[in-house]
Amino acid sequence: MDTTPRAIGTPIVIFSFDRPQYLRRFCESLKAQQGVMLDESRIFLLQDGAVSPRTGVRYAEDAAVAQSIAAFREIFPQGQVLASPDNLGIAFNIRRGEALAFETLDAELGYFFEDDLELGPAYLLMMERLRDALAERREVGYFAVYGEHRSKSNPDAPRLVGLDHHWGFALRRDAWRRIGEWLAPYFEILGRMDYAHRNHLAIYQFLQGQEMAIDRSSQDALKAVAAARLGIVRVMTDVCFGRYIGEKGASFNEARFRELGYDRTDMVGRTDIALPALSRDRAQAILAGQQERFRTFRQRDFDGFLSRYALRHWDPDRAPRRDDVDGLFRLLLDRLPEGEHIYRQYAGQGTLRELRAVIFNSREFRSRSGRR
Repeated sequence: MDTTPRAIGTPIVIFSFDRPQYLRRFCESLKAQQGVMLDESRIFLLQDGAVSPRTGVRYAEDAAVAQSIAAFREIFPQGQVLASPDNLGIAFNIRRGEALAFETLDAELGYFFEDDLELGPAYLLMMERLRDALAERREVGYFAVYGEHRSKSNPDAPRLVGLDHHWGFALRRDAWRRIGEWLAPYFEILGRMDYAHRNHLAIYQFLQGQEMAIDRSSQDALKAVAAARLGIVRVMTDVCFGRYIGEKGASFNEARFRELGYDRTDMVGRTDIALPALSRDRAQAILAGQQERFRTFRQRDFDGFLSRYALRHWDPDRAPRRDDVDGLFRLLLDRLPEGEHIYRQYAGQGTLRELRAVIFNSREFRSRSGRR
């Protein structure tokens, strides 16, 4: 096995928000990689901003954002910081990082990391070896080496299995373009409001028209469905060369983190491990398993799931009905509309969200609610 350090020319893109303690831990683990040579000028911090330009809602403290940037610059002084002045949300911050790699830098492949993965010392070396192992498998769009943390694995006989979460992953440009095209309606829905308060119902209604679906609306979940639908294979090693550390974040808390066993991840640090090539048959078997999961859910469970969800959630982007106009006026202004012209102006026009904003911003509502 060649032990010459490998120069990493692939752009490394790191997504960060308001957890400087995690980012520092990730960056230290990236700095400590063995068997590779890093070009700091090809390491990019995609720092999200604190305040939404759409709603004015503050999602982070400025100090946490500044501490994240400071931690990155301390560890990678030659690295590049791309700080957004506004809060983009997870989906659009990741999207701009991918566009950086594939459009601005014109790379064929990018390595992408969020701040809540701690890398073992061989992570990037194994990513490079897996890249070599997949050289003939262009149907593979995503790959990673963080591993199956709840399964027994043998470092002396590693296996390639289906990728689950998009953590510490490599993505090929062609796959990114195809997935982006298929998810264009999804991103249009996301663009209407802050990601943290995205229109889940509209997303599920989009999935209702597809042959594969899932009961989650995150950008990570939708990309998994898109890849399966498009025949794009996603693989990873069963051996854990990194570990998830995000006890606190958008998707996890400490109890859930421990319930899923992430605190017990057996991370392997060896650099002498060879990874197997992926045969065409094995790639197709992995893809078939991923497709079957989403297709079966769509056929067997999705309609019931959506019916139950729609009983308790409304679509703020649909046109208001007459009774909606009555309800909003009654709730927010303590009265019904005065005159048919109000119904002509709002019923069937625009969206519920827009009508609600009109009333919220009216002088009458501010007066009735004591707002200035």
